[in-house]
Amino acid sequence: MTGNLHLGLDVGTTAIKAAVYDSRGVMKASKVCDSGLIADHPGWSSQSMDAIWQICALALASVVSQVGAENIGTVGVCGQGDGLWLLDEDGNPVRDAILWNDQRAVDYVTGWIEDGTADRLARYSRTAIWPGTSGAAFRWLKEHEPDSAARASHSINCKDWVNFNLTGELTTDITDATIPFMDLDTGDYAPAAFSMLGVEELREKMLDAVRAVELNGMVSEAASQKTGLAVGTPVAAGCIDVAAMISGMGLAETGDICLILGTTAVVAVIVEAEPFSGPQPGATLAHPYAEKWIKVLAPLSGASALDWFSSLDTMSYGSADAGESAQRLNAAASSAPAGANGVVFLPFLSGERAPIVAPHATASFLGITSATTQADLARAVMEGTAMSLRQCFEATGAAKPGQIFMTGGGARNALWCDIIASVMNTMIVASDSSDHGTWGAAMLGACAAGTMDVGRPPKRDEALRHHGPDPDLIASYDRLFRLYERYVASSGELWNARRDIMGDQP
Repeated sequence: MTGNLHLGLDVGTTAIKAAVYDSRGVMKASKVCDSGLIADHPGWSSQSMDAIWQICALALASVVSQVGAENIGTVGVCGQGDGLWLLDEDGNPVRDAILWNDQRAVDYVTGWIEDGTADRLARYSRTAIWPGTSGAAFRWLKEHEPDSAARASHSINCKDWVNFNLTGELTTDITDATIPFMDLDTGDYAPAAFSMLGVEELREKMLDAVRAVELNGMVSEAASQKTGLAVGTPVAAGCIDVAAMISGMGLAETGDICLILGTTAVVAVIVEAEPFSGPQPGATLAHPYAEKWIKVLAPLSGASALDWFSSLDTMSYGSADAGESAQRLNAAASSAPAGANGVVFLPFLSGERAPIVAPHATASFLGITSATTQADLARAVMEGTAMSLRQCFEATGAAKPGQIFMTGGGARNALWCDIIASVMNTMIVASDSSDHGTWGAAMLGACAAGTMDVGRPPKRDEALRHHGPDPDLIASYDRLFRLYERYVASSGELWNARRDIMGDQP
């Protein structure tokens, strides 16, 4: 291949993004496509694997047509993590993929938490268990869809499925493989972890894990016809989307911290490999190219919390579109005082997995009075998400840094960045770019093909905004955070009561 451009594909839960870059990270072409969620039961979340590949192929074909296949030298793919993506012995999907935010396995996870299984499992992967992990979802599947479980020959991940369609080769990487069965001390799967969850047969379906910067294979003839990519274009093993974003931000040093405010939220801290010291919140991933780990706490609601609240506003205004609602609510939130006149929002719209694992958790507004306004509620949603991020960060035990890098769609919201800076009492360095995933994937693809130095990845130029904490708000937000913590801690009994009384009713 003689092409000097690098293609990155980010297969997200709500959007699939393709982009082409030069070696300095300058974008030359891009395409964003919506991906469709299937929610045919309250709390369930799935996607058609065939449809995901079709959408990926369309996105790839679009960017290839913009720059020419002959100019694309490498491909890298990242994607949403966790969930259950199963293939039969012929390489066909067994069923729709069960996603990371699915709640159908909630009762199993609740039992594992109560009987200590979750804590014992964390000995290996240093990761909490939640319903949307492959182990929990497969446990549900073998008892509720035994035929599907029996037909499964390979358990893979989202980006592995796309790579398989591109190259015909089945590969996974260590960032995706970590959760929930990897023994980080040995770098291999822990047989005991499968036994703990009652899914021993799943071990033989798992792929051996490689580094993200190793090759998956080359673009096949069939994939070339569908995407326009040249046959033989090298494709990297790739990684989970969070790790790709971290790569795209150039973060590889111990102590580097980033926040990702996308559909879900993420607090990620790069740490040294360390001996097991007891169960920990969140997840631990191997860094895609550095000999380090990434501690990841990813609450289930990020920018999706404001999207949800905006959708209520859209309905109330009839013909108003989502963009208009978001702008209107942002303006309203900016008019409300810090602290939202005493209203606190717990952003548990899909249960919670970090810093607490609470599958039955529900969202709520607390402190509402007859004087509460829509502006107060909008502000409370933004502040509640910021409080969740702070609680996750404090759970990592990391020292507060001088600055934290922030990316994702929510990072473009200046008001939200200001709130997060004051809630966390640190400088937020935000980027208006939301393509760190595609750039990170493209960079890993170039490294896998040997056209970029994995030890010294380029750091591209990009416009950054600095949001410092407001000195007048730090103390009041500290008090509000303590109240938020009390609300969360005292809500567990109510969530359990709701489960006992209401069962699975929405």
